Amino acid sequence: MTAISTRVILSAMFSFLLAFGANAQETISRTLFVNVDVFDSENAVVIENANVLVEGNLIAKVSTDPIEPDGAVVLDGQGRTLIPGLIDGHNHIMLPTSPLALAYNLHWTYTGALVTREAERMLMRGFTTLRDAGGPSYGIAKAIDEGIVPGPRIFSSGHWIGQTSGHFDFRLYNDTHHRQRSERTVFEREWSFIADGVSEVRAATREVLRLGATQVKISLGGGNSTPYDPLDTTHYSPEEIRAAVEAAEDWNTYVIVHAYTDESVIRSLEGGVKSIDHGNMIFEEETIRAIRDAGAILNPQFLIFTPDEAMLAAGDPATIEKGAPLRENVGHYVELIKKYDLPIAFGVDLFGAPELMAMQNLEFERRGRWWSGAEVLQQATFNTAKLVEMSGPRNPYQQGPLGVIEAGAYADLILVDGDPVEDINLLVDPEANFLIIMKDGVIYKNTLGD
Repeated sequence: MTAISTRVILSAMFSFLLAFGANAQETISRTLFVNVDVFDSENAVVIENANVLVEGNLIAKVSTDPIEPDGAVVLDGQGRTLIPGLIDGHNHIMLPTSPLALAYNLHWTYTGALVTREAERMLMRGFTTLRDAGGPSYGIAKAIDEGIVPGPRIFSSGHWIGQTSGHFDFRLYNDTHHRQRSERTVFEREWSFIADGVSEVRAATREVLRLGATQVKISLGGGNSTPYDPLDTTHYSPEEIRAAVEAAEDWNTYVIVHAYTDESVIRSLEGGVKSIDHGNMIFEEETIRAIRDAGAILNPQFLIFTPDEAMLAAGDPATIEKGAPLRENVGHYVELIKKYDLPIAFGVDLFGAPELMAMQNLEFERRGRWWSGAEVLQQATFNTAKLVEMSGPRNPYQQGPLGVIEAGAYADLILVDGDPVEDINLLVDPEANFLIIMKDGVIYKNTLGD
């Protein structure tokens, strides 16, 4: 019996005992959504007055003609909008608190409990899939897939890989290098590998893949959240970058880079990188054209670089000061992306505290300042699905595509009370506006009758 089958049976038993109460986890072998407007994420248009049949964990049929129930449980959307499950392509589920707390003050089992709680919260915010952008998410991904705990599908990047003095070097100022001591902090063991030189980078990449990563994350420049790596610096030589890319390609997958500046982005593209994350200090049009011409996917974030007072209040003052250049360039950066009509993915990059991670859906409001509701929805579904699916055979989810509502796709569906194409801010309040949340054919939330 497969893990999916086991979960379906156990979930159905649990649902029966709770008499299918609102918000109880429900599993039904056949579900028919009728009278819904379906968001076609590939073409960024709405199909009006449609019906969607789910069988098991996959979508069986989408049609504007009536579909016979044949024993399916019928859910009448009453003209509401059915969208694909949301995908966060730059998520830090493994950082539910600060890196320093993880390294020095918390037991790893406590951290695991925080992560488990956060996984369910993300699912209830409508995120049915996420790409973890660094951290030991191998275990929570497995637990979710086996139905042990609820949460999104996780494409795990595993340990970050970065150079000495780089963005992933989270040592305190007076900590010696790990080569000079026998013991390492839990953060150095489980979250981040410091690797210098071609041989070390190649070995670290192979180790991350051995542990179960679906893609690999390296850093090519300074970061906002670490104190000893100026934002303007460029990290890793072309040879080191190529070592990581080749090792990943040998496993038929790809490399993500943390990169802000024109120089770091160009260097990563020359090394064969296919996922450019951040890019907030891109000033030159040539860089955007290079991303387009290389067939790479740009995965920017906007909420964290256009923070409101609540976010600033929850942040570290030193980090806020360091990140000023990233915030100052947002308008120009958006202009460049839009000028070249560059498709972008959807990522949030929130971490460090539950209060910050709970702001995940505010990313929709920020993007809605520059893009239409249809464009933002496409970014958070179809575009980001293409991003995570670059992991090829390392992709654990091979039964169908993600991020679309079409026959054969995974049954990740959200019934929205309203039309997010017209008002993208409906997605900012999932508790009020998401009536049904289905992931993998399982209904985790149903307040349709309330």
